[in-house]
Amino acid sequence: MSWAALRLAARPPSAARTFGYHRTEVFAALINGVVLLFVVLLIFREAYGRILSPQQVKTTQMLGIAMVGLLANLWVVFRLREHARKDLNVKSALLHAAGDAVSSVGVILGAVLIMLTGYYFIDAAISIFIALVILVGSLRLVRDSLHILLEGTPMHINLDEVVKTISGVKGVIDVHDLHVWSICSHITAASAHVVVEKCEISEVDRISRQVNDRMKGLDITHTTLQLESEGKVCEVKH
Repeated sequence: MSWAALRLAARPPSAARTFGYHRTEVFAALINGVVLLFVVLLIFREAYGRILSPQQVKTTQMLGIAMVGLLANLWVVFRLREHARKDLNVKSALLHAAGDAVSSVGVILGAVLIMLTGYYFIDAAISIFIALVILVGSLRLVRDSLHILLEGTPMHINLDEVVKTISGVKGVIDVHDLHVWSICSHITAASAHVVVEKCEISEVDRISRQVNDRMKGLDITHTTLQLESEGKVCEVKH
């Protein structure tokens, strides 16, 4: 699912999709997070049943499969970790792999302890611990995905700092109707009304350029500015 979302996101914008298909990455991350929550519920239910009625565990097969799974998932985590910092979709895939890696460690530990003690309830106890670890990550993933889809202000953006940055440009009097949102986890957009001292073309062009340059320093790459002078619209810049 993450791979398909990346392929779709790489498609160019069109008349029907002027921002392209970047939001597919967010939808994929949300679906991955919800699936993880569902898996956690299944693990809790199965573990609860096994605590009430412990079942015999095939420890040799359990240990062998877990070791293979650990190696495979560690390789995936290693390949994805750099890209996951800037892409929520890749982060969701990384979370899946990391959850599986943690699970494999738990299963290996459980198999060894069961071999040494013969207590089969250990399998269920470790499963609950694994589910709790995955639960924390998946809740964060769902929260971050919904925040983007609801066009909330990006976590790393401080609106007061944005206003201060725009107001710091020479010729700017006031900033209002400021909106900052995310197209996807690595593309941030903003729009604002900027009141300026003069409405001369040269001044408007200079102020627009400087505001856009400063916004890029805040990791805001798409800006739409409406410059005004005493209620009169000067020019719109993108």
